[in-house]
This record gives sequence, C-alpha cells and structure tokens, in this order.
Amino acid sequence: LKLQFLYFIDYLFSFHPQLNKMADALFAKMSAALGTPAGQAAAKKINEVITYEFPDTGVSYVMDLKAGKAYKGKHDDPACTFKMDEKVFLELSSGKADPMGLFMEGKIELDGDTDIAMKIGKVLKTLEKEIQMA
Repeated sequence: LKLQFLYFIDYLFSFHPQLNKMADALFAKMSAALGTPAGQAAAKKINEVITYEFPDTGVSYVMDLKAGKAYKGKHDDPACTFKMDEKVFLELSSGKADPMGLFMEGKIELDGDTDIAMKIGKVLKTLEKEIQMA
C-alpha cells in the first residue's frame, strides 16, 4: 500500500516540470521586458523586490524592480511575497483568472506590503505590452 501511495505521489509531481518550464519562460520574458525603457520606467515607480512562491512545485521567483530583472530563486528581504500554486499564477498571467477573486477564495496569499502588491498590476500590464511587442 505504501508503494502504491508513493507511485501516486510521483505521478502527481510528474506534471510539474511542464509547469516549471512555462513559469521559467514567463519570468525570462518578464526579465527581458524589465530591460526595456518602458519596463525600467514602470519598475522605478515601485522600486521594490517582490517574490512569488509556488508551494505546489516548490519553486520561487524574484521580480527585482530595483535591479530591473526577474529570475528563479529567493530573496532575503522582499517587500511582499505572493504564494499560490504555479497553475494559478499561469492562469493569472494569461488573463483567465481574476486576482481579487482568487485572493478572496484563498488561492493567493500575500505576505508583506499590501500597497506594493496593489501597484504591481500596473507594472505587469506594462511588461505584458513589452512582451507582446518583442
């Protein structure tokens, strides 16, 4: 029975590499967009570090708006941290989900400065435009 359970857990986690690749690609595009003049201008409006933690895959990403880059990893002192399943993040990024609705449903948790969290949407909109133009 224990072996069957371990196989089941391994089966569930076998889907995560695909999610990781999608999130990796998205954060790479964000980093490139932060390097554009419009991305730099948007980042300077907040000028903080935001982290994204995905408990379902155990992966974290950093959006460093001070340095103008996004990358896989952790940061010691972010202004705020969003915690959600990676699948939820990808749905948000594609516009298929409402962030406030997901927050109210408990699918997104926020630790840190809520003012920064509220402003990040404007930066992401700018980055989205830059990504589409590339």
